[in-house]
Amino acid sequence: MGRAFQMMRVGVFALFAVPAVERLGRPKVLKLAKLLDKVANKLYALYRKAPQARQQLDVALAGQWSRPKADFEGRLRLTARYYLSLGESVRDLALRPKISILLPIYKVEPRFLAEALMSVERQVYRDWELCAVDDASGDPRLAAMLAEFAQRHAGKVRFAQNETNGHISITSNRCLELATGDFTVLLDHDDRLYPHALAEMVRHLNLLGDPDVLYSDERMVDAAGAPSGDPFHKPAWSRFLHLCMNYTTHLSLYRTALMREIGGFRTGFEGAQDHDLMLRAVEATKKPVGHVPFCLYQWRSHPASTAGNLENSVKPYAAAAGEKAVAEALTRQGRPAKVAYVPATGHYRVTFTVQEPHPLVSIVIPSKDAPALIRRCLDSVVKLSTYQNYEIVISDNGSKNPETLALYAEMQQALGERFRAHIEPGPFNFGLQVNKGVALARGAYVLLLNNDTEVITPEWIEEMLGLAQFPEVGAVGCKLLFADRRIQHAGVFLSAPKIAEHAGILCAEDDRRYWNMLGSMHEISAVTAACLLVSKAKYDAMGGLDAVYLPRGFGDVDFCLKLRERGLVNVYTPYAKLYHHESATRGVAIEYFECHYMRRLWGQRLATDPYRNPNLVDGPRYEVDGLSVDLDLSAAEFDFFLKTPPERWIEATA
Repeated sequence: MGRAFQMMRVGVFALFAVPAVERLGRPKVLKLAKLLDKVANKLYALYRKAPQARQQLDVALAGQWSRPKADFEGRLRLTARYYLSLGESVRDLALRPKISILLPIYKVEPRFLAEALMSVERQVYRDWELCAVDDASGDPRLAAMLAEFAQRHAGKVRFAQNETNGHISITSNRCLELATGDFTVLLDHDDRLYPHALAEMVRHLNLLGDPDVLYSDERMVDAAGAPSGDPFHKPAWSRFLHLCMNYTTHLSLYRTALMREIGGFRTGFEGAQDHDLMLRAVEATKKPVGHVPFCLYQWRSHPASTAGNLENSVKPYAAAAGEKAVAEALTRQGRPAKVAYVPATGHYRVTFTVQEPHPLVSIVIPSKDAPALIRRCLDSVVKLSTYQNYEIVISDNGSKNPETLALYAEMQQALGERFRAHIEPGPFNFGLQVNKGVALARGAYVLLLNNDTEVITPEWIEEMLGLAQFPEVGAVGCKLLFADRRIQHAGVFLSAPKIAEHAGILCAEDDRRYWNMLGSMHEISAVTAACLLVSKAKYDAMGGLDAVYLPRGFGDVDFCLKLRERGLVNVYTPYAKLYHHESATRGVAIEYFECHYMRRLWGQRLATDPYRNPNLVDGPRYEVDGLSVDLDLSAAEFDFFLKTPPERWIEATA
């Protein structure tokens, strides 16, 4: 059903590509498109808010109000065959490491622990060991359960008990002391592993070149084991996102030697010990962090669990520990910043300190006439900006309007050498016009800015510059809003059929969908040149915008992809906000050659955007693909695999 709504939205904006509709004029078409999209949004919101009705509707659309027994068994049989065949195929891999599963235990409900243990027992990858430590729970049932499990798996279970309660970090370290495996994974005492979890981890260790750190997607389940909400299909490794939230969480796999090298878990970080561990592990490894785009872990949500508390905001002690972990990581990296926990989202707001002395930022604005538009843009920059070491360079391709020329003279008088307007008549070529402006810039950084933008947040330059100053960062983009404060741009996703699309377009300004991605700082494949900050040295090194093959559109996407080819990352920040009165001076222009050129040049990149998980719909709104959800296990299906030994999986579904 999510796909149906997505197609509805795509259809709305496809109106612009219909010649007959385009002849109606952009204002009328845009008004119609926004109205239809608003209707689609409201229908989708109602659909998402009614879980029971949603489930019935999805099943009805599939032509079945209830899954027949034959279909249920057929799905089980198909999934079982996949699990078993994966278990066989990993035996042929070059790297088949022993994996230690760390299981700290404290006063857990016995049935939850029983399921956690059973999920380990059902792993189709067999070279594992369980390292469990009871943190003085005082419940003999738990010890008996571990003893029975150890008896069934002789030589594969290492168990210890703390005499006094030491809390999670100390207990996890005791688990680590017991580990003899090459790699280590973490399992909470009330969570569950999918049967293929370890096998997929091992397969990706081989596929990705034996990384030291690897993480997977996950999903949350309720106390009864029923899936809760959408699974969390995560982006590829995103260092800046990880500062805002511990998005890697489960299932994470670490090289055991690396864990010991960095000292394991640190006391004083309880509640955020996993976040702190990942921050330090990534700093210590010299290999890229790997990502497995499959749900391998079920995080159980109930009132006593961490997941349950996350749903109602993180526990205060965990929030404080997380702030401390992120702040210390930034100190270790020599990156001064303020870190503040945001209760409404459970994330951390990181504000980087701009280097001293503050570098000169050249704001390059391509423009032509439209005096009211450019005045609004310039007034907002001059009156609102708190960062003062900037200059404005207008790259004008032939303004003749006396009001425009008078405005330039007025700005020249007010700002002196900090304002220049270079007027050079010629046909419209956005890339060339921007490049001419950058050539005149004297700043160490250039901030490309459309003349149809308007500053909202006074600290917009500092927020973007705080990120652009780092050597690994290429282009930095901001959150752009339509006049009604719905999102126009929150980064750019790549798309083979559409080349690129603005993330979050037409969502509410403060929309928190998909773990608040639209409101979180994170890496992104590209950002729009409507507001883009980059060091002038990096801009020049890339040759600027392509003014030959991409004179009208996609030059910014091409530029950002070139930065990525050089090993740099592009970053989106939601804390710099501007209005974008989109294309107010140019109308709609479609250049089909530019689409063809981009597909020819960047085809593979366009097809595999690392920051949009392959399990998400090829669209702008972080929506889970219906096929991905359908392939997930229901509570009954997961229960079958827990209770049925692998050797009976096929027989039990025959």
